[in-house]
Amino acid sequence: MKRIVSNAIVVLFALWFFQNGVRPEKKADFHYDDFAHLPVKYEGRKKPIDTLARNMLTILSGKQSVRTQAGRRSAVEWFLDAVSGRPEAFDYQVVRIENLDVLTNLGLEERKGFRYSYNELLPSLGRIDSAYRAAYAKENRDRDLYDRQIIKLGNKLYTFQNVLGSFEDPSAVPQEQLLATAQRYMQLENYSLPLAIPPTSGNTRWRPLMSVLLASHPAMQGISGHTVSVDPLGIHMGVMLAAYRDGNAAVFNQQLDQYNQTLRSENPAALEKISFEVFYNRLGAFMKSAQLYLLVFVLSAFGWLFRKDGMLAAALTLMIVAFVPHTFAIVARSFLSGYPPVTNLYSSAIFIGWGAVLAAIVLELGFRKKAAGIGNLVGGIAGFSTLLIAHFLAGDGDTMQQMRAVLDTRFWLATHVITITLGYVATFVAGTIGFFYIVSGLFTRRLDEETEDGMYRMMYGTTCFALLLSFVGTVLGGLWADDSWGRFWGWDPKENGALLIVIWNAIMLHAKYGMMVKHCGFAVMAVFGNIVTAWSWFGVNQLSVGLHSYGFTDSATFALAVFVVVQFAICIAGLTPFRRWKSGATQ
Repeated sequence: MKRIVSNAIVVLFALWFFQNGVRPEKKADFHYDDFAHLPVKYEGRKKPIDTLARNMLTILSGKQSVRTQAGRRSAVEWFLDAVSGRPEAFDYQVVRIENLDVLTNLGLEERKGFRYSYNELLPSLGRIDSAYRAAYAKENRDRDLYDRQIIKLGNKLYTFQNVLGSFEDPSAVPQEQLLATAQRYMQLENYSLPLAIPPTSGNTRWRPLMSVLLASHPAMQGISGHTVSVDPLGIHMGVMLAAYRDGNAAVFNQQLDQYNQTLRSENPAALEKISFEVFYNRLGAFMKSAQLYLLVFVLSAFGWLFRKDGMLAAALTLMIVAFVPHTFAIVARSFLSGYPPVTNLYSSAIFIGWGAVLAAIVLELGFRKKAAGIGNLVGGIAGFSTLLIAHFLAGDGDTMQQMRAVLDTRFWLATHVITITLGYVATFVAGTIGFFYIVSGLFTRRLDEETEDGMYRMMYGTTCFALLLSFVGTVLGGLWADDSWGRFWGWDPKENGALLIVIWNAIMLHAKYGMMVKHCGFAVMAVFGNIVTAWSWFGVNQLSVGLHSYGFTDSATFALAVFVVVQFAICIAGLTPFRRWKSGATQ
């Protein structure tokens, strides 16, 4: 029966997981799927328009689809509506504004979802720009909540306007402004604008559509120093967008086919990895795995509390099933970006979750007799929570952006960063086991002597690994710093945070070996290790100082504070006298 249940879980999972990953059939009208596969270069990385559209919509609204009066539209459909200039696109409610003070100052009413259209914001763009410049001119420590929110809104709108401008039709530009416009776009041909036209035989670099169309504009012939240059890809793209704006599906599809044919003959390298990235986007592996991890946690909680071995076995199978696509997605990201798995806060979250689930699988298989179900609980909650954190961190746009020069070294990313991140993993796993140790002991009768001994052994073993990995990772970080900046250690906040993890794990083991704490005390210290590690992972970045503050995001401050309060409360609860524990555990 267990084998039948396990096989059924795998089959149902496969059907559910891959239902959106296959290439959809072409629609009868516009070939949105083919358009989604067109390459574009933005923020230093080549990607499909599908990725650009999803990232832009995520930045603006926090979602990857738009609800309209005519129904829900995908990110690519919304993107085409916007860049082609369809009037209805600017009535879509896609700009999320959560701060009530900002809404009041812009004369907008609070509404469900907190999303507003570009046309609703249009009368207030001048006011937003003035407030943005005033807030941006302040030092970071002097900015209040309103300043940070208006900067956030301004960044959204400026990014959106830059993207629209790069696809703009130059026929709308007055002739006397053509030269100034062309020069401005030449200056912006870097990370600021999406470069939608790949190099061809007559064009040696990636360029924005607007720039290419300006170069082919007949009026440019009469301007001194400029001659007309016709890029076939630019012409096809321009006609394609005009046809879409006019609702002419036949011309749109024809120009799209000709664009693809020209690109395959002129520059087939521009299409490398594009189809695979579209498949990766549509698969949505991380969020699907997160949902399964949550189900693993629920099944494991019931199975562990009520000693249902069948539930625990099903939860273990489901966790392994969810771990496979989690692994695939991490490998796919490395393949697409060309970097090791951990390069920023987003990738560190999904990698920490991956490592925690792997450790949980090993613990569950290794302690099935003494503490069955604990590995499932740890893997379920760790996998779900870290992937949820990653989901919110993805709101800033592309999560596979080009690395800045000081970090663009694959050797150190593959050694120091992965090792130190695995140190985070081991410390969090020990702390999570300690969390369940205290909660189950206080509120249930499930923590019997055998289970208690198994959980303690789990905490002790993972803490040993945590000390080893965090120490080696910190030393490797010093070597990288010496290689990059000419000094091994500089007491930078991030360096101090990494050292705190090493010191705390060492203190835990010293306390254990010196018999200063027993099983319960060790669990309390393990939970406090979660606070130390969270501070090193996220907290020091909130200071926005130091050479290592590459991943600053003020959206993490509140969540970090809540996490610390909860963990500290569990530590205090763990100090409750044993006679008050429901399990009656004796140490």
